[in-house]
Order: sequence, then structure tokens, then C-alpha cells
Amino acid sequence: MRSFLFNSKIKIFKILIPYLVKYKAFNFLSVLFILSLSELKPISPKKKKKFKIVILSKSAGIDDVIESKKNNNDNILYLACPRVFIKTIFNTIFNNQEYNDTKKFFSKKLKSKRNDYKNFLIEFLNVLKNKYSINAFVGFNFEFMEEVELAAACQKLKIPFLLLYKESVLTGIEEKYLRHFIKKLGEKFNGYKIAVYSDYAKKIFIDTNFVNKKNVEVVGCSRLSKSFSFRKKIPKKQILYYAIEPKRGLPDPFVAHYGNNFFKDLKDHRQYDPSYNWNFQNTKIIKILRKFAIKNPDAVVIIKIKTGQLPNAKQYLNLPNNIRLQYFGVGHQLLEKSKVVIAWNTTAILEGIAANRFILLPYFHKKDNNFRKQNELKLKLRNENYGYSEYDFYKKLLSFIKKKYNKNKIYNNQYSLKYHLNNADNKASLRLNKFFSKNVTIKKF
Repeated sequence: MRSFLFNSKIKIFKILIPYLVKYKAFNFLSVLFILSLSELKPISPKKKKKFKIVILSKSAGIDDVIESKKNNNDNILYLACPRVFIKTIFNTIFNNQEYNDTKKFFSKKLKSKRNDYKNFLIEFLNVLKNKYSINAFVGFNFEFMEEVELAAACQKLKIPFLLLYKESVLTGIEEKYLRHFIKKLGEKFNGYKIAVYSDYAKKIFIDTNFVNKKNVEVVGCSRLSKSFSFRKKIPKKQILYYAIEPKRGLPDPFVAHYGNNFFKDLKDHRQYDPSYNWNFQNTKIIKILRKFAIKNPDAVVIIKIKTGQLPNAKQYLNLPNNIRLQYFGVGHQLLEKSKVVIAWNTTAILEGIAANRFILLPYFHKKDNNFRKQNELKLKLRNENYGYSEYDFYKKLLSFIKKKYNKNKIYNNQYSLKYHLNNADNKASLRLNKFFSKNVTIKKF
């Protein structure tokens, strides 16, 4: 029922917003915006509401906010806004070709139109402020085009726009492409402050002149607290496989966004191969899991397929009854009962390490001449955590599933929790809470 009501509300927004934007009906648009907001109930303020922060919804980002405030929220009301609201305003002003082409959006030709969009948002926020006091906005990705000028409009009106950047768990090759495109575009952060997961994410933003170093802070990944809470829980005989995304950790998404020519002056791009992917790893793992499930009917295998990922359906036909496919929901919620975690180039590995689960990664590409170390996440795990062939992978999987779980023993190297997520100490939630509390108002402008 809740899902039906939410979807109905979104449909209404998409119908009404273009008309309200076209006729600059700021009063009606403000009322509709207020109606779009929903309180984050798990972190309702314990004392009288003093501040209101609007969160531009993103599932993992929302999880970070909730974990940071579970035991620390005194007087801030957090309100979730469907990102489609701002996006529909954006899509009404920019045509399909403009908002579907990232490189074109950041070009000099569209500078005038971006200013028109920013000025529209300034007028809208001015009217909104008089109807409903909002102290700050929170976004999660500086590449969301609809939020670039929103940050600038907020800055103009002295409303803090805080960026909690969560897309910073990177392979070496991804980092090189990210640095290149930020430098080449020459864009600057238009908002107030940025919170990042890691020291290297902060360094990327500073080195590329995207933000002044005084305006970016390392807080870590607070939602990892949920995974840490599973450490003392004895898992069941359950295997959790996060289905490998074909291009995860590779530069292809950057090339798709900005085009091949955009990176022709990047040295590493000379070795770029658009046909290279991880499909062969996924195919082999499905084959191994099918065999394992048949021989071990008392074990449960969950295959978590990322929302929006289009799997090769044939691979998932005629699976044993003890293999279950999971398409929706946040992946880390499945960790609690799982004993073994299988994944590749994803934050899910780090969540599994934080939960102290047995980690097993496919390393079938070891003899692949095209493979480069910078195509994988830096983890520094032990040899037992890698399956170098189908036989080796199966043997190690069987060993892990039979192994008695000792809740007082740490099974994995914790290096990656510090390096990628700055939360080996499980105190990121406290740091994020402090970040919000001290930046909810602009003290100096």
C-alpha cells in the first residue's frame, strides 16, 4: 500500500511540475515540494525541533544518515525528498539531448541555460523559505547534474548545501579517470561543505581543485555500523553472492558519460578495451554455486542482483531449490545470517569484512594477460580469501561453510575498512553526526 501511494505521488509530481515550472508558479511549486517531504522516522529528534534538513534521497546515503543519528539526534528534523522532484524541474528546463549528455551539460554553450536554471531555483527557494523554514540540503553525488546548480542557488541564499559523497570506493583505474575528468571539466563545488569516506577521496578533490581543503572533511562510512553489529551473531549455513556487475571497477562508466575522445590525453586510456568485462567470473561462480547447492542441500545460497542490473537470465534458469535470487532491497541486510560472502569490486566486500564473515573472491583472471592490478579494489586480504580456479574456489567455499564460527575471533585483515571507508574504529557515525551539527548553519560567508 505504501509503495502504491508513493508511486502515485511520483506520477502526480511528473504531471504537475512541468506546468508549474513553465508558468513560474512558485507558490504552488513550493506547496507541492512541502507535500513531497517525508520525515525519517527512525531518527526523529528527541527534543524540540530546532533545524530542518532536506535529504535528496539515495538509498545507501539515507542509510548513512540514519546510522549517524540513531543515538545522537537531539534537535534536527530530517526530511527525505524524492530526487525526482528536483530532477523533473531540471528536465523541464533542459531538453533530452542536454540532460542525457554530461559533457554537453558542462560545456560553455550551456552556461547561459545553467544560469537560467540556477536563477529559477533561487526564486523558487526564496518563496519556499517564506513558507517553510529549511536550514540545509544534503546531496550524495557531485555528478548529479540537477543538483549542481541547486548547490549554487543554496550558496547564494546562504542555505548550506552539504555533499555526503558516497561514490568513493574506487579501483586504481577508476581513480585515474575520476581525477582526469574533474580536472578537465574545471568545475568547482558550488555548495558549502563536503563529507567523504576516505583520505584518498579527500585528496582527489583537493588535488583537482574541485574544492578548497578547508571545505572537505573525512568522516567515513557510518552505515558500516550495521555490519559491525553482526559480528557477535552466529551466522547460518548461508552463502551470500553479490552478483558481479560486468564493468564494476572498470573505466567504462566514465567513457560512457564523457565519450572516448574526452580521455584521449589520459595515458592509461591507451590500454582501454571496451570489450573487457567480468562476465566470465560471474558465469563460473554461478556454475560453482549450482554444483555446490546440489551437493549441499542443507546450505542456502542467496544471489543478490543489484537493483537496475540486467542479468543474463539464462544463467539463472533451473537453479536448485536452495538457491534464491534477490533483486530488491539493500544488500547489507542479508549479511546477518550469511556465513560466506562472495563478491568482486564492491563495497559489499567491505561490509562483509566489517561483519566478520568469511570472504571469498573469484580470482580466475590471474593468468589473463589483459588484467591489471589497478582494475581491482585494494583489499590486502589473505590467500585463503581468493579462489584461483574453479576447483580452488569450490574447495575453499566448502572449507568456509564447514568452519565453526568463533564470534570472538577476527577473520579478516581490517586494512580496507580504514583505507576505503575510514571506519575500522566503528566511529564514523559519530563523525558524521558532528559534521551535520556544526554545518547546519553557515557561520561565516
